[in-house]
Amino acid sequence: MSRLLCVIAFLLCHVIAPAQHRSLSNKSNSVGNVSSLESILMDKNYQSKDSVAVVANLNKLLQSSKAQKSAELEIIHDLLAADYYSQLSDKVNPRSDLCYKKALSSAKRIQNDELRLIALIRQGYYYFVYRELEAAIPHFLQAGELIGKVNYKAVPLFSRHIHQISSFYGYIGNYSGAIKLLQVGLPYCKDGTALHISMVNSMGVYSEKQQQLGQAVVHFQRALGIAERNQDSLWMGIVFGNLASIEEQKGNPYKAIRLLRENVRLSVKYNEHLDAMRSMIKLADVLIDIGGWQEAESYLSRSEVYVKSKPFFLPIKTRMSKLRSEIARIKGDQSDELHYLKQYVQYDDSLRATERYDELQRAYWQWQSDDYQRAIEASKGERKTTLLLELTFGLLLTSVLIIIILLLNRSKNKHKIKSTLLEKEQLTYALEREVLNKELETITNSWKQADEKSKENTTLIAGLQSDLEKLGKENSNIKVRSVEALDELLKEPIMTDDRWTKFKLTFDQVFPDYLKKKKVKYPRLTEGDLRLLALMKLKYSNMGMSTLLGISMDGVKKGKQRLKKKMEDAAAES
Repeated sequence: MSRLLCVIAFLLCHVIAPAQHRSLSNKSNSVGNVSSLESILMDKNYQSKDSVAVVANLNKLLQSSKAQKSAELEIIHDLLAADYYSQLSDKVNPRSDLCYKKALSSAKRIQNDELRLIALIRQGYYYFVYRELEAAIPHFLQAGELIGKVNYKAVPLFSRHIHQISSFYGYIGNYSGAIKLLQVGLPYCKDGTALHISMVNSMGVYSEKQQQLGQAVVHFQRALGIAERNQDSLWMGIVFGNLASIEEQKGNPYKAIRLLRENVRLSVKYNEHLDAMRSMIKLADVLIDIGGWQEAESYLSRSEVYVKSKPFFLPIKTRMSKLRSEIARIKGDQSDELHYLKQYVQYDDSLRATERYDELQRAYWQWQSDDYQRAIEASKGERKTTLLLELTFGLLLTSVLIIIILLLNRSKNKHKIKSTLLEKEQLTYALEREVLNKELETITNSWKQADEKSKENTTLIAGLQSDLEKLGKENSNIKVRSVEALDELLKEPIMTDDRWTKFKLTFDQVFPDYLKKKKVKYPRLTEGDLRLLALMKLKYSNMGMSTLLGISMDGVKKGKQRLKKKMEDAAAES
């Protein structure tokens, strides 16, 4: 008994456990190992401008991964190599694509969803940075599905990667989705770090985009508090700039100007050139509104130093040209005004084309997202069905094994039951065969009796004929009575209606639907034709048919000819 229970437990583990395993993420990457992977990902030696040194360090990392036979380390190497090649070429390139492909393939092979998640996010972000949105979308969609399934603590740099995917959501206009992602990542972000401040600040930016100014201020104030507490002057300046935008919308331009000036000062001091440029342009815009065009012109001139000839700077160039034309108009310089207006129109046309493209990309994202969600729902349905079937199979197998145990404990009763059932089946079969044999025997005896009667009739007919010959001349009354008796005998066919009905029932059991199909195929067949067909199926001779049907040999032949013609006519009509 104990051995059988062990067998049941073993089988259940192999049936139900795999189903549960497929519904959970593989945790091959322990939490303890995450910190070492994070250290490698953040190591400045792999982000240096010294290409020779970076390549040498990447080679060492690859050799170390092979020496340790660590698939995780090899995946980290591929991700860092992809980053290196993208920075080197400053665009989407085949070598980075190959590295990301290898990393994803390895993560799938070792069934590590945590590393697969960061590989998907990093590759999607790589395409996003270089505005290859169509290529980025599938990776972010897959990453979005995985986020709800992985162990966050086992994902290297989880909050940093969440920040990256949230920036894509913000770019495509899904601000609520971006905020939700940031809320997921924040608890795993180290308090007081620049990343922590950036994530909270981003929540404020996305709230402002949704015109939720009150909520935006809450997030900005929280970010500012974290920055002040950690004496992060750079982020203090950036948050000042964001708060200035809120103040401007509230109709407080002078307060906005004070905040923007502080933003510019701190951004320049800490070489945050992009933020300094944006703040200067925003400050110039506010200054023009209150009549401070001279100071605005100065800030525009300072901001131009940071502008580069890249697609990213097109909206900035457009805005600067517009502000320059307004300053020229205020100064009364029509030549400069016309020059900057033409420049503005040119940039604006390019920007609108880009924005239309971006709108198309956003629509494409929405379509892809909806389509992907439908596919996910369908996949979930299939997985649920599969899991249910596997669990059902497991329970069924358990029930079967329990039944087997019970049956083994009652083996004698089992054999008796089987024997009884077998005897019943055999008895039922024997009874059915006996009934059928009796019916066949009855028909056979009936035919034998009919045959004997036919012979008697033949003998009687012969005697009557002899009597007719002997007495025909002596007494005409005897001849008349003999002829009448002969007619009566000839009028009694062997195959009566009653005999035909019984015969047909037996025939149908032996040849199911034979006569029925013939009747369907040839509707003009009569009951007499069916009798002929039945006897022909049994391979009776013309003489045998003549005897059974009580008709002459010529009658049988003519009946067959009529039957053949009916069948040929029906075939010709169809």
